[in-house]
Amino acid sequence: MAVLPNSRGFVLPMVAILLLSLTMLFTILLKTGGKLNPVLSRYKSDFEAFYRAESAVLLHLQGFPSDYYPELPRVQVEPFGPWEKICTISGTEKSDKDFCLVAGTEPHNVSFWEWSNGVSNYRSDLEKRILESTSGKELYGNRRYFQGDSLMSGAIHQGDLEISFSDRVQSASFWVEGTVLVRGHAHFDTLRLYALGDVVFQGEMSVGYLELFTQGGFRAEGEASFRGMVLASSFRMKDHARSLFPTAVVATWDESYENETAQSPEDEPDGVLFPAFIEGRRKIWGRL
Repeated sequence: MAVLPNSRGFVLPMVAILLLSLTMLFTILLKTGGKLNPVLSRYKSDFEAFYRAESAVLLHLQGFPSDYYPELPRVQVEPFGPWEKICTISGTEKSDKDFCLVAGTEPHNVSFWEWSNGVSNYRSDLEKRILESTSGKELYGNRRYFQGDSLMSGAIHQGDLEISFSDRVQSASFWVEGTVLVRGHAHFDTLRLYALGDVVFQGEMSVGYLELFTQGGFRAEGEASFRGMVLASSFRMKDHARSLFPTAVVATWDESYENETAQSPEDEPDGVLFPAFIEGRRKIWGRL
């Protein structure tokens, strides 16, 4: 990722001033309170560790290699579905813990070919991951689930899938040769679907993290809500259905001009965030 010369000149003084200010503040507080010294000392260490971790991530986003400043913790990056998870260590030597952020790509200066290639590669990777997770769970004919399990998965051949219940599900992953209908009051922490037919969300169902590809159309109705990545030949949202930030919905055909989007402004507090498989400048969504 290219880094402009003035980017480093702006970031480094900001980080240095922030750390210096915090150090001076806690030094003054430590000299003023006798019984508070242990508590303030602990808070000082925690704050310094937190900002060291935050500074390491900030420098990474600006294009610096992870070992550029050896005094800062190392940064690790790994895929997080269509997004990217950036982690480092926050805490003291006695109590280290991960400091992880989710990042995507800013929608600036992204070419059509970068977008197209990224989407194609993501589609193939999603199908591969779903088939691996459903290995040994080959099902035939229509399947209906009216009660949820903590983990649900399967590859459904020559049939449709219907999910309708009010439970909370940790993870669900399905490859479906037919259509998919998800309705009711179910909440999925994670839902991954690869379907050859249409996919419909109805009712008050919700998905905290969605990865969906369909060769058919995608439709969300009622109070349905989701956050994540959707690839479909066309899509429509109606009633009070919502896509929550960050969500990328890609229609591969021009039927999408009929969309009736019902997304509130507060659902998109930081604007658009492209998935991380699109090359470009990274933008933080939030902390895990």
